[in-house]
Amino acid sequence: MKTTSIFGLFQLCISSSSGWNIGAVKRSLIIQGTTSRAEFCSSLVAASSLLVPVGSNAFDGGVGGLGKTRPQTGVVFRDEDAAASTTQSSSGDVTYELLAPDGSPAVVSFNAPWPLLQTAAGIESRDIGGGFESAFIQVTELQKGSEIKPSQIKEAIFSSRGKFGMYGSPTDIKLRLVSPGGNKSPAIYSATFTTLTPAMRESDRKAYISAATVGNGLFLLVTTTTAVRFTKLESSLKRVAESFLAVDAPKTSLRNQK
Repeated sequence: MKTTSIFGLFQLCISSSSGWNIGAVKRSLIIQGTTSRAEFCSSLVAASSLLVPVGSNAFDGGVGGLGKTRPQTGVVFRDEDAAASTTQSSSGDVTYELLAPDGSPAVVSFNAPWPLLQTAAGIESRDIGGGFESAFIQVTELQKGSEIKPSQIKEAIFSSRGKFGMYGSPTDIKLRLVSPGGNKSPAIYSATFTTLTPAMRESDRKAYISAATVGNGLFLLVTTTTAVRFTKLESSLKRVAESFLAVDAPKTSLRNQK
């Protein structure tokens, strides 16, 4: 396959979009000797980080922005119109009102150094420059009267339906309690796991998972990066995890409150 036809295929996919850095993509794909489909896929993945639209809009796919269009995050906004106009503060604060599965309203907030992405899939703050670090909200149902269980956290975050499962369920998952939480502070877990990249290569990742309950909802903040970068960024990632808050919201007569 010639390099010119490689760019032609890529340009065909994105010719109707605006704001793409096509010139940079073209330069990155002109790789001498790229003749096989496997080599082309690897080149395409390497260039994918350049496909970031102008502004903070993003794909609704998995962490990194590729994969399925709608991962199941369990996020239900209390007021969709208000959520659509929500912005991140200059200091990085993010605050939303969500609904637990039983309709209990919750105020959910965290502080992150990466921009808030405007997606239809949920709430995510992501490093759109490199695409390695991100923090996103996951919500799942907690059985009435039950405590937070690691097995339920694993099912909510690491299933094939979630952000990490766009190319298959993560493997080698290890979850450890770091802080039990209390007095409105979230319980915090550390996690190590392996995911598959678009090129079907294994990628080792680490995360802090903050957990809190409102009504029958288990609200989770997943703050993650690659295993290679985790050691250098561990303290800043933990600050994001510790900033997470999920508490009862004032009751109102909003139309979408159950």
